[in-house]
Amino acid sequence: MLAAVNLPPSQKIERDRFMPKPTSKDRGGLMSPAHFVPLADIMQSYQGAVYNYMRECQAHNVVVTMPIRVEIADKGAQKFFVSVAVTMQFYSPEPLSDEARRQTPKGHQTVFAWVPADLYDTADFGIYIDDIEIGENLKNGLVGEVIDKASIEDAVIALSKDKE
Repeated sequence: MLAAVNLPPSQKIERDRFMPKPTSKDRGGLMSPAHFVPLADIMQSYQGAVYNYMRECQAHNVVVTMPIRVEIADKGAQKFFVSVAVTMQFYSPEPLSDEARRQTPKGHQTVFAWVPADLYDTADFGIYIDDIEIGENLKNGLVGEVIDKASIEDAVIALSKDKE
């Protein structure tokens, strides 16, 4: 079951001040098989669609990131770094999950999900979420928020049509 984390309309998603801007090194070439892109950049520069970013930057593998602070009953405020990978060329999420952990800002917990878009419309397709002890509803809600805000479902469908 996927639960959404609803952001109030007044809350804008903005780049975390500690998050580096993507550089030309991040935008392709042999040094970077996957692009790590803040959700704020997808929303502000690519009309909220990761597919637009993938097309414009000729990126086959993108990890959309979102640092967020959430108030949790009986635990207070907790910080998370949500990373959702949309890939066409990875056979395993491990290298992306490891890199997401390396990029996680201090004081944040990593929430990583992998969407192997190349497997769409096959029995092996699914959304794979790393185990983290924060509760299924919160974990699924955080991942669902990135999937929704970055139009990842639309991107997966479009990518499956591109490969035909």
